Amino acid sequence: GRGCSIPSAVPFLRMRSDSGMRALRFALAAALLFAMAAPSLAIEEPPQSKPSKPKGMVTQSAGTYMAQFLKPKKAEAEAAVDLGGFILPAKMAWAVKTTTYFGLWYFFNIFYNVANKKALNALGLPWLQSLACVAVGVPYILFMWATGARSKPVLTNKQVKQFFPTVVLHAAGNVGGNVAFGAGALGFAHVLKSMEPAFTALFGGLITGKWQHPVVYSTLVPVMGGVAYASASELSFNWLQFAAAMVSNVGFSLRAVLSKGVMADWDRKVTKTDGPNVFSLLQIGSTFVTIPFVVAMEGWKALFPWLHPNWKAAIGKLDHAGAMITPSYLVTQLVLSGLAFQLYYEAAFLALDAVSPITHSIGNNIKRIVIVITSVIIFGQKMNTQSMVGSSIAIGGVFLYSLATEYYSNVAKKAKK
Repeated sequence: GRGCSIPSAVPFLRMRSDSGMRALRFALAAALLFAMAAPSLAIEEPPQSKPSKPKGMVTQSAGTYMAQFLKPKKAEAEAAVDLGGFILPAKMAWAVKTTTYFGLWYFFNIFYNVANKKALNALGLPWLQSLACVAVGVPYILFMWATGARSKPVLTNKQVKQFFPTVVLHAAGNVGGNVAFGAGALGFAHVLKSMEPAFTALFGGLITGKWQHPVVYSTLVPVMGGVAYASASELSFNWLQFAAAMVSNVGFSLRAVLSKGVMADWDRKVTKTDGPNVFSLLQIGSTFVTIPFVVAMEGWKALFPWLHPNWKAAIGKLDHAGAMITPSYLVTQLVLSGLAFQLYYEAAFLALDAVSPITHSIGNNIKRIVIVITSVIIFGQKMNTQSMVGSSIAIGGVFLYSLATEYYSNVAKKAKK
């Protein structure tokens, strides 16, 4: 009788495992829906619907609204939409746009992280993966400029030289991130990268001489403490991942601080350097900066990855989900990760133009939580209780930092009036 008990329990255990996975997927879907809707529907003032068009209400046609759908506006600048027999209130029209921006941001970010991790697991070539992240989107950028869908930036030789250090920092941040993603658990890498605001605050004070209120810096204590607490128990912790994530944090935070100083004197209307165009310039410049390092670190064959020994070694193996790794599988992951990287930043800029910086920061923190959940579900990367507690403290600290920064920034502005 006992000999039969274990086999008979196997279907039951498998059924429980399948139910657990379904529950986790449901939780992820719920988290995604909340994350997409919260920034536009909950954090800002909720829209109030009105049965008819009040006297003096400014409206726009449905055609105009759709034609300008990818041209974000703040809530107070959006007009109501005349749908014929129904007037869509301005706040609701704005909420639909903004929810779409956040949804696209999260959607492409999840695709980027999953495809990126799959390519890194299969090939183990983080420098090539970094090149894919910046180079794959270049044809899209050139297409947008060539068709006039986006204004082409106009820079002088002096401005190009001023901008070059920012390009190098973008490339360094990108490479550091990919090395960190490939060296250990994807979710924990994002926890480590949540320390970026701490570096930005430090470099901002050191470089510009403009220090923030002490309360702002005090909110960084739980960020660093949470990361340290989580690191102490992380099962997959290794110093390569930690160091690479810190390089990424330093690169991206310095990029943010220096780019503001470099472009402070630029006439944005002349240079056409809005958010998406600045990112496009960073992508193109980083492509040229990254290529020689790919050759130096992974050999010239990495530029033609199908010739690289790692490519040949990966063919025929199974990925984390049991799928066969084929040449088309590898090409798909490389291209998809690069395109999704470009598009998720594009969507993030749309969201930033539609909401306040604090709302955008909150949305960015929710995004990190969604990515951590996604990595646990898709890649089966476990997090123990201490790691989850530490990660939650760190991400919560970033949220407090955002609130404190916004509050004391507003206090300072009122004091100047």
